[in-house]
Amino acid sequence: MPGFWLLRLIPTLALIVLAHSAAADWQYIEKYSDPIQGFDTRAASTTNADGYGLHLYRNPIGRVYALITLPDSSPDLVRTGPVATVTPMGFEPKEVEAHSERGRVVEYAISTGRALRDRLWHGEGQAPAFGTFHDLLEAPSLAVSLMFGNGDTDQTEWSMEGAETAIAKALGISMNGVPAGSEWEDEAAQALLAAMTACQFPKLDVECVQKVSTCSTKISEDRDIDGFDSCVAAE
Repeated sequence: MPGFWLLRLIPTLALIVLAHSAAADWQYIEKYSDPIQGFDTRAASTTNADGYGLHLYRNPIGRVYALITLPDSSPDLVRTGPVATVTPMGFEPKEVEAHSERGRVVEYAISTGRALRDRLWHGEGQAPAFGTFHDLLEAPSLAVSLMFGNGDTDQTEWSMEGAETAIAKALGISMNGVPAGSEWEDEAAQALLAAMTACQFPKLDVECVQKVSTCSTKISEDRDIDGFDSCVAAE
């Protein structure tokens, strides 16, 4: 059982880890609220220079979604019918059609006017070897053409550079060699806990805690548990 001081220090360490990961254009969000159904989930999110947001997350039963949010200055999206064309660079485009009702078998895209959500993957097993989600993970960027209710259109683009860690943490899948999943998370948590516990004995060592906090970037940014252990052990 962790000691009192350790229990107080672990949340602080977690905040340090999240702060490091939030420095990139792609961010991992521990608690993201889906604007369509209101459930809370983990998300990988980015906002481009045009003010358009792209959010990737799972719903409570594990399905993976992409959600596009609009800048305040834009008009509302079309609510039903063809609403977007999505093109991962180097792959075929996909037409997205929004429906007002959820299908019984096929889950259609949903547009609220200010946000567009489309299901990418059923979420079971390993990441798919084909399809839009696969293409998104493999592409260097994602371009989208959007149709608005007033008849206007707009095109925007997001870079996928640096998305690996945020996606691995949010969706629990490996991307470009970045490890993920519950087993990896458990191993990382145990490594952090062991290092913090060692800082307590024979008495609390503040310098040790600071070193563990600094070395934690090996886990939060590099997803490298061995590198974290080596960093902590280094003189």
